[in-house]
Amino acid sequence: MTCMALVRILVGAMWLNGAVEKFLNPEFPQQFAASLQSGGYISQAPLWFQSFMQSTVVPNSELFANLTRFGQLALGIALVLGLLTNLAAAGSIFLITMLQISQGALRVGTDLASPEFLTIHVIVAVLALLILVSAGAKAFSLDCVLARRKPALNLLLMSEKLAAIAAPAPVVRDQGSPEQGAGGEATH
Repeated sequence: MTCMALVRILVGAMWLNGAVEKFLNPEFPQQFAASLQSGGYISQAPLWFQSFMQSTVVPNSELFANLTRFGQLALGIALVLGLLTNLAAAGSIFLITMLQISQGALRVGTDLASPEFLTIHVIVAVLALLILVSAGAKAFSLDCVLARRKPALNLLLMSEKLAAIAAPAPVVRDQGSPEQGAGGEATH
């Protein structure tokens, strides 16, 4: 197993862990709503994001809580199995970016060298970016199996290097013996 395939599985396990915690807590949607009502995830966000949170997320907080836990579950399963890996890696980056913005961590003009910048979320986002661009992350995955069965899916599922490995070997046709031409006729 390649190191990047292991990284893909570990990032998927992280998402699964978050989803399982939320599914095991039947009060999660209500707790998420209460947190938003009290200003959690809103007060530290940039003004443009606060507006979005107050107008869209807060009135639909239980829906967004369920989207969060189902999204984490889908990302985790997809990354662990290596199914639609590129889409799951991009989804991971998106979800982490939204979380970081809601916590006020990504603002223009902030000191990127501050200790608060390098959080577990940023590390996982960087790992997800590496999964997205790495051929090795697609090794030992359902994407690899699907790409072998349906070569037309190679560009969607795989990186270019791994797509060449996953593709079935081309059929080599006998061009005839040296004494025959390309059409099989004798050249004497």
